[in-house]
Amino acid sequence: MTDVYSQERQNLSSFIEHLQSHLSDHKQHVIIEFNAEQELNTNEIEQLETIEKQIRGNDLSFVVVSLKLDYDSSDTLTVVPSVDEAHDLISFEEMQRDLLG
Repeated sequence: MTDVYSQERQNLSSFIEHLQSHLSDHKQHVIIEFNAEQELNTNEIEQLETIEKQIRGNDLSFVVVSLKLDYDSSDTLTVVPSVDEAHDLISFEEMQRDLLG
């Protein structure tokens, strides 16, 4: 199972705060979808990286959907441009874990 969290109209700090509290003991793959125009600063990216470590520590996938972030924004975050690509990536990671696990 995969949970998708969309920023929609929330401001960024409230959205990340909600994620941190909700995902502290999460047991499913996570897709975080940001507004198309949402930019993130270094502190916000670090907060996402902390959440990502928690999720991946449970052998789960964590994917960020953003048009403003790219591969240079973070060394650890997996960023894709669409929710469909996020689902595809999670499927690939599940197969990879099954083969290696």
